[in-house]
Amino acid sequence: MKLGVSSYCFRGLMTSGEMDLIAVLDWVAKSPAGHLEIAGLDGEYYLENEDVVRDTAKHAEDVGVPIVNYLVSGDLRTADSQEIDRLRRQLDVAHRFGARIFRHDVAPWSWREQDPGEFETTFAKVVEGCRAVADHAAELGIVSTIENHGFFMNGSDRLARLVHTVDRPNFRVTLDLGNGLCVGEVPGKTAAGLIDIAASIGVKDFHIRRSAGDGWLKTLAGDYLLGTISGHGDLDLAGLLALAATKPDVPVSLEFEGLESTPDAIERSLNNILRLAGAA
Repeated sequence: MKLGVSSYCFRGLMTSGEMDLIAVLDWVAKSPAGHLEIAGLDGEYYLENEDVVRDTAKHAEDVGVPIVNYLVSGDLRTADSQEIDRLRRQLDVAHRFGARIFRHDVAPWSWREQDPGEFETTFAKVVEGCRAVADHAAELGIVSTIENHGFFMNGSDRLARLVHTVDRPNFRVTLDLGNGLCVGEVPGKTAAGLIDIAASIGVKDFHIRRSAGDGWLKTLAGDYLLGTISGHGDLDLAGLLALAATKPDVPVSLEFEGLESTPDAIERSLNNILRLAGAA
């Protein structure tokens, strides 16, 4: 299994200024992880700071930690030309990082259609936008992906339909093993339904409760989720990782989002993943 880590795990330390991407790469080089995925998410920072991208790519090469995936936000609900152009420019950033996989959203995380008609109308526009982005990705030798993320484009059936309809050989899925819970889908169904079209895999763990206090995410099924150290939560990670192991060439990245202190929690998660996968 090609196990790495997402820079999203370090978001608190990066936001506070305690770490930057160079420091993250140095940490990864000494850790059980073998690669880094970079979560640009909602910001335009890497679009606006080419020197940071250049220096990060060089340092990644120097310390032997490849950058495999670059993740950004996106909103293709109207296939707006300005948004498509922004995602194309973010693809150029991915190329400068040396990443061969690019993940973009297609709607704000919390948005959900109001009725089936709105879904179908929006879906048609999303297909149009994803094709435009994937076509530019192909020019750069990059696989463009959509993650099962948020409340709209989530659930294995919706993502499989999108990949089939976009119909581009370089348009695939970044499969998050836990996110299907947000829309009431059990992780095993998510993984089984998407593993064959996955270009990358994200690993996280959740505590799952039927009732909870502040800080927990309420799902469409009425459950409550709280991120935690991988191996400390309620997901059947051993079973999910066994399925991921059937695709040994697909990079697997930890996405830690718990309340526990980092980077200790990140290292514990990585070691638990390796142990559960039988690769420790």
